[in-house]
Amino acid sequence: MSDMTPIYSFFAILPLLLSAFVLFCHQRTHGTLNITTESVAYDRALYNTTLDWNKHTLIVDGEETMILSGEFHYWRVPDRSRWEPILKQYKSAGLNTIRIYFHWGYHSPDENIYRFDGNRDIDHLLGLCERLKLFVLAAPGPYICAETQAGGYPAWLIAKRELNIRHNAMMLWRTYDPMFAAYEVQWLQALLPIIARHQVTTNPRGCVLAVQIDNELFEKMAGILPVGLRDQMRVLAKASRDAGTTVPLFTNDGFEEGGWVPRPENAGKGGWWDSNQFGIDLYGFDKYVVFAPSSSPKSWLIDGDYSLSEWGTWDPKSIEHSIDKLEKTVRGFGGGAKESPMFIPELQGGWFNHYQLKHTYDQIYDFFGDQYTKTLFDSTLAQGVTMANVYMIYGGTNWGALGDPDVYTSYDYSACIREFGKMSMRGRNLRKTLLFAQSFAPYFSKTERVNPSASSSVENTINTQRVAVGADQPVEFTFFRNFDRKQRTTFDVTHSSPSGVFTLECKLAYKTSFIGLGQYTAQNGLRLLLSTLPIHLRMVHPDTNEEIWIVEPNEVGSLAFESSEIQVSGNMQNNVLHREGPASILSFTKQTGHTTLTTLKGRLHLIGLLPEQVSTLFADFEAGHWNPDKQRSMPVVAWGADTFYYNHHEKTLEVQYDRSQDTVNVISFKKPTDKRMRALVAPDALPFVHSFVFQEHAHEQFPLPVLVLLEQWKTRAVDFRGMKWHALLTNNNKPVWDSLDYLYTSGHSLYRTNFITPSATRPKVTLEFNARNRATVLVNGRIVGGHTTYSRQLFSPGAKIGPDPWFLGTHTYDLSPYVNRQDNLENEVIVLVDSFGLNRQAFIMNDVRNPRGIINARLNGINSTAVWEITGVDVRLLDQPYNTTGFPDENTEAVWSSTHTKIVAADKKYSFLVKASDGPFWVRTKFDHGLKNAVDSLSVPLRLHLDGTMTANVFLNDVLIGRYYGNGDGPQHDFYIPDGLVHKDGNELKMLIYSWEDTEAHVSIEGWPVDPDSGNLVQDGSVEEYMVWKDSILL
Repeated sequence: MSDMTPIYSFFAILPLLLSAFVLFCHQRTHGTLNITTESVAYDRALYNTTLDWNKHTLIVDGEETMILSGEFHYWRVPDRSRWEPILKQYKSAGLNTIRIYFHWGYHSPDENIYRFDGNRDIDHLLGLCERLKLFVLAAPGPYICAETQAGGYPAWLIAKRELNIRHNAMMLWRTYDPMFAAYEVQWLQALLPIIARHQVTTNPRGCVLAVQIDNELFEKMAGILPVGLRDQMRVLAKASRDAGTTVPLFTNDGFEEGGWVPRPENAGKGGWWDSNQFGIDLYGFDKYVVFAPSSSPKSWLIDGDYSLSEWGTWDPKSIEHSIDKLEKTVRGFGGGAKESPMFIPELQGGWFNHYQLKHTYDQIYDFFGDQYTKTLFDSTLAQGVTMANVYMIYGGTNWGALGDPDVYTSYDYSACIREFGKMSMRGRNLRKTLLFAQSFAPYFSKTERVNPSASSSVENTINTQRVAVGADQPVEFTFFRNFDRKQRTTFDVTHSSPSGVFTLECKLAYKTSFIGLGQYTAQNGLRLLLSTLPIHLRMVHPDTNEEIWIVEPNEVGSLAFESSEIQVSGNMQNNVLHREGPASILSFTKQTGHTTLTTLKGRLHLIGLLPEQVSTLFADFEAGHWNPDKQRSMPVVAWGADTFYYNHHEKTLEVQYDRSQDTVNVISFKKPTDKRMRALVAPDALPFVHSFVFQEHAHEQFPLPVLVLLEQWKTRAVDFRGMKWHALLTNNNKPVWDSLDYLYTSGHSLYRTNFITPSATRPKVTLEFNARNRATVLVNGRIVGGHTTYSRQLFSPGAKIGPDPWFLGTHTYDLSPYVNRQDNLENEVIVLVDSFGLNRQAFIMNDVRNPRGIINARLNGINSTAVWEITGVDVRLLDQPYNTTGFPDENTEAVWSSTHTKIVAADKKYSFLVKASDGPFWVRTKFDHGLKNAVDSLSVPLRLHLDGTMTANVFLNDVLIGRYYGNGDGPQHDFYIPDGLVHKDGNELKMLIYSWEDTEAHVSIEGWPVDPDSGNLVQDGSVEEYMVWKDSILL
């Protein structure tokens, strides 16, 4: 027994040692910089009349304002001319705000160079937001994550190996690096003065409401693990203030962990355990709830094929467990988290897709379905959230080499607006909630949770209830959400109050939701007790006691009004109200039409729309901030078209409509100015509903399908000999292979060596090397093979995120069959290594310098030591550091030939052979786009379709719009052609082509035949291409 004493002693003191280590870890993150919470806090005393907040909501110019925001990445839209139409779609979707990540690397190709011109002109972007009357949450980083190379850090910064990027000394361990912090400050000093010109606090018509500090910079994880350095946050907050930021600062916890909560009353007064606390004005936290199966946490450890047949559907319990206790958790953090609005800077709006998977974003869209984003958003509103930003609303394109290893060219995100510009049904469903929230904002923006007055006959069909506080009436909101485990779609709702009990029926599809209105008194004095069908928005006449509701009737749901004298008229209701307890219950016999409820004080008009009509419903609710008198203007309401945008300055309603749409309806208490508008003429028609009939549908003369003629095909070989090769650098007498050290960080890096064929009769020469990510081997000009080292799993060779065991992943190639054996015995070996991008240093990872290019290489069987050279494109020398293949000859004015490869044309679809023995080559073609003549009245998005097992890097008019991997490394075959990059005529499509095996390449430029709801591509000929016509209505 005595022999066990040391072991017992060790285990006896182990808890003390662990406790001491945890205490040490916490204490070391506290920092020493003399920057306090108060010193960088928002000056509420100075600016509170312009911008302030309470525990419920933000207050802008005295108006309690819900922030209904969508993420927008201008740098993922390479054609600046599309910024405006995309942002108009955001407005059409019911959003009043956008959040913008500002991409350091996008603006800074080299040290001390910052460019804010052309497609990087953020002053223009923010001015555009002001013109479109969109608020902005500005997120300047410096770290932005966002599935972009290096998380937004510039390559020149990452190449400074003496720096701890993001202060990460190693995984899970940060050490404050003042040199790195100085570079962060430099970026903020270059960027923030531009943003400052657009702040609401200093510009009466400004758009910027708040500035985010860094991204998902946890202060601690799992409630105890200290990972965030307070000095890191301190220096960024101070730099922001020093650069002229006067609006509130905010953070986005990776999830609700209570990091950086402002506690000014405790600053510097905490005990040794938690001294020198530091907080930011507004506490925010991100919420990503349901992963696509191929991105689930299981996939981080186990490599499965994730076939679509095994995906199943998302589980409602995921939302219940992740969302339904948010309010209690966040308010429990105390301090600013208890006294500021519930704020989600990133709320899941879809999901991204990875390399080496067989499915596309279309399958991810189908997995989540049309209702997911709305249901999730409704669930957060049920928790009192009044500030939320959906990531993404429009994903855009990882053009060039913008993406990190998590994502390929498309960043469609299966979002509300698809990459080619169509608003999906998911976006249209979300809009229902956004319109409701803005329509009832005086009540909905400030609520408290209450004990439910309504109960359901089916469990998990009522989420919660909230009631308006501080308003002129205690309006009640019932959050219906059908998560019934038996998937029943109808149920009874019993409402109890001191005045009595009544029961209504409700119809709600499984995994859908809506917000039921109750205890609301309309302008005519009629009091709604409860609604079990959706009321999407209201419109109040400014001078009379008339009010309009847009409702979505069904054969089950009802409206229960407090019993009073009511005269019922119209064409979609039962004319006799059913009485039960304190309620007069209105039910409907038709799903479309109108019902008018008249009292002695006035009239309440109910306009019923079919689901397909509701999907086009639009309303413009202008916040008081945008008006000179700081008062809300009368909303504009319309339905019947693909997209609407109301131009307040011109008083015009801009309309985009598709083939299936022929009539727009507008609600206006005043007769519209446009003479083409007419009031409905039916005997019982409502006089304020006006219709506009599209007189001409240009598609009647439009040739379908959409196919573009490609002409003047020419090719040329890659000019390896004309490239500037140079010897590898050395470090401690060892060769430096990593492409980062040469700033060859976008696209390919190229390696070369020469050797003499050994004199043996049967020489055996092998190449043994390790590389990241995608290697192609050439011997004497022909491709002899290739491989990809990439993994979705942690701790695996080529890991897309997290540690990469660099010593694993070696491949061996037998070069013997390809060496020269007669006359000239000199051989040339070239290895092309295509990088999927620098890892993004997410969360607590330290992976941004995971190796790229060759890691090590050895030629075996030769009589001398191989001497390697390297070449590529130094991104510091480019105007746009992501717009390159990495091949130095990509812009060479070389001789192009029409005989190198035979082009076969058939019905404007083209094919040609790609042989491994030909090595890499360039091919180019020209095309005109006659539809550009009609750009003001017609929009026809185009796609480049590629097939074949080859690799292709595609430039359109000198912009790298796509990276295609036909061998299965990338699932994308259809590449959106950004409309603003296309000219009327003389367009050039140029492609770098090579293949590990002989294949036939297929190339065509076509339209987008898509499912009318999801926007998913349909290529069986059953649907026509998506296109919209444009018009405007003078109101």
